[in-house]
Amino acid sequence: MRTLAIACCLAIVARGALAQQPADTTQRVDSLSYDDAAEVAFLYDQPAAMRSSEPLVIPVGQVVDGDVAVLEAPLTVAGHVTGRVVVINGDVTIRPGGRIDGELLVTGGRVLGADSATVGGRVRVWKPSLLYHLENDRVVAEQDESKSMANWFRRWSRRHQRSQSRLILKGGTYNRVEGLPVLGGAGLRRNFSTGRSRVEALGIWRSADGFEWKGENLGYTVSGEVQFGFGRAIALGAEAFDVVQPVESWQLRDSEIGLASFFLHRDYRDYYNRHGARGYVSLRDGTTMSLTLSYARERWQARAARDPFTLFRNSAPWRPNPLLDEGRFNLLGVDLTLDTRNDPNNPWTGWLIAAQLEHGWSPEVIEGPTGPLARPAASGPVRVHYTRGFLDARRYNRVSPTGQLNFRLVLGGWLGGDPLPLERRFALGGAGTLPGYDFRQFTGGEDVLTCGGGVVIDGIPGQCDRMALLQAEYRGDIRVRLLERRGDFSFHHPLQWVVFTDAGRGWIAHGGPAGESLGDTAFPSLDTFKSDIGLGLDADVLGLFLAKSLTDGGNPVNFFIRLRHRF
Repeated sequence: MRTLAIACCLAIVARGALAQQPADTTQRVDSLSYDDAAEVAFLYDQPAAMRSSEPLVIPVGQVVDGDVAVLEAPLTVAGHVTGRVVVINGDVTIRPGGRIDGELLVTGGRVLGADSATVGGRVRVWKPSLLYHLENDRVVAEQDESKSMANWFRRWSRRHQRSQSRLILKGGTYNRVEGLPVLGGAGLRRNFSTGRSRVEALGIWRSADGFEWKGENLGYTVSGEVQFGFGRAIALGAEAFDVVQPVESWQLRDSEIGLASFFLHRDYRDYYNRHGARGYVSLRDGTTMSLTLSYARERWQARAARDPFTLFRNSAPWRPNPLLDEGRFNLLGVDLTLDTRNDPNNPWTGWLIAAQLEHGWSPEVIEGPTGPLARPAASGPVRVHYTRGFLDARRYNRVSPTGQLNFRLVLGGWLGGDPLPLERRFALGGAGTLPGYDFRQFTGGEDVLTCGGGVVIDGIPGQCDRMALLQAEYRGDIRVRLLERRGDFSFHHPLQWVVFTDAGRGWIAHGGPAGESLGDTAFPSLDTFKSDIGLGLDADVLGLFLAKSLTDGGNPVNFFIRLRHRF
């Protein structure tokens, strides 16, 4: 009996001691996913009462009214922090009497002294260091490519590229003019102490008409380049070609065009033949920036739509390929590309800017048919001398740990000289620009999408010599976890919901009848722009979307599919 009483007393004392023992609420993770890394970076970038990149001590008696953010340095808390604490790649020590009211997040470091009595919110500690770069004093998380076997192999191959020769066999983009273009030939690459060189020669055999051996089914491309330097470099190159070239390739990706053509019997591009040569000099700063000056002499020729096989609707007729301009052109071009995105495939932040300036001239051009607004009708060959510009600017912004707000501005058109050739004109409408409108949809009246002036021309070519398009979207994460084990490993597929809007139009600035064109410097009134709104689900490699016109209520809701993201 006496023994039982002693045992009960000891149990009560032990229970009380355990009740007074502060619980360890720290969540320690041995891996750092990109989603978690991006969340830590986002929280670090928020306004903070105290921010440091050197060892920081909050002494006894000091009260920090707000958040504390520390980068690449240790933090010691002996005072009181009323907000959140974020430490990137550093240790945290909480002294007796120290206190944090909010949550504590630490990457690449340890936490000592944290318990429910000293930290009011969650304590999350990731063992790996955060990979990041600074963008205007903001921390931007980077993808850890080493965790992907494919990315690891790409990194390995980039670092260990050696001089080699190789045979090449590959397919191009399936379309209604070529069918499947098959490219075959050889390539040679040589490295030297201050740079590298390459030469590539490919023949083209097109599947239209069952790979029949005839001139319109054959082509070629031969190119060579010498680059001096590796990260920052200058390159000199030249190429000769006889290829089928798309008009307005900026709207949809090659893969989207190929799949839509092969499966659905729908080709959302127009084409012409380019035969000639081009030389260029390019300044490069890794993959971030390139500036290229080029000169080319080319012959442009019209191409007709053929009847390549498609999986569905194979008996339906193809949309005719418009009869475009023909002639020999001299082309002087300047191209600038700037890419500061954190990830080219799944960007969360950064800029992507592509700008082009082209000056072209030809002593004799046979013009294709156009509407009366596009340019004066010509009774024979005409002399052409024009200047054209194009800008595609995209900005990606993380606005929360799981959300982003992205913008895209596209401007293009005539800058001076004679009216633009049809190969350099624009049209809007369809999944890549204004998905609330059908591809090459006639909108009546002024027809601001194709600028055809109400005249129906075979193939419905784009005839606008200027164009403006603005796209905006908000993306939010839907995290679908398929496997989790012990809390330290998870596999999940990225899924995002998307809300978007677009607005744009084309117009005639030069070359139409008096009073019908806007003029050299005028910009159309914003109330004449077409706009739409939509939503969808984006599963990274495939997106499903719905779009509805805001400016034409009679348009139905359009459903469309995109490969990867909208932009």
